[in-house]
Amino acid sequence: MFKVSGLHSGYDGTIIIEDIDLNVQTNEIVNIIGPNGSGKSTLLKSIFGIVKPQQGKVEFLNEPITGMKPFRIFEKGISYVPQVENIFSNLTISENLDIGFYTSKIKDTGNELDKIYSLFPQLKDKKSIKSGNLSGGERQMLAIARALIGDPKLLLLDEPTASLAPNLVSEIMQKLIQIKDSGTSILLVEQNAKKSLAISDRCYVLAMGKNFFDGKASEVINNKELGRMFLGSK
Repeated sequence: MFKVSGLHSGYDGTIIIEDIDLNVQTNEIVNIIGPNGSGKSTLLKSIFGIVKPQQGKVEFLNEPITGMKPFRIFEKGISYVPQVENIFSNLTISENLDIGFYTSKIKDTGNELDKIYSLFPQLKDKKSIKSGNLSGGERQMLAIARALIGDPKLLLLDEPTASLAPNLVSEIMQKLIQIKDSGTSILLVEQNAKKSLAISDRCYVLAMGKNFFDGKASEVINNKELGRMFLGSK
């Protein structure tokens, strides 16, 4: 469904990621892990057109999307949730979700909202509250909820559980499983590697901007060397 081939990208002429290959199939959660500075966020931004790749290809549903503007990539069926500044804090939950409809072709907004609130009932109960007053977990749920408007085929998530309490991390992970089961594949960057690997189908490990390992998530979990290097295992 989605493929990256030989991708080189970075900022102001400086290469951050080099010769990256990865793919995402239908109904998959694919995890990207690696140490800080390995280029994980740069990879997502390059995929979504925020950073222009210097070399390589990005394909979605057999169509090249390399270097397209983000709004065009969104129209193709890919949504992206950055780690920070991913909601409008001065707007209510309801108003944040309304913004999602501005860029979608959804006409039956009521039915779409019912689906969103069914997945995130916490948001429905607080839909008139300013988003800046939400907890960290609720903010992340809102950011993901807005990205799901229009039923994207692929969801790019950058550190959705950063700075969250352990119980909220588990809750977000369960939501991601539900999202995958509903038909949206997920490409996930996540520092909480053990939790994210537990829900993932496959994993790519980045180190120093390059592919270090790829395989089934279970292979990373059960690999002692990778565990010591990237999961904090002994």
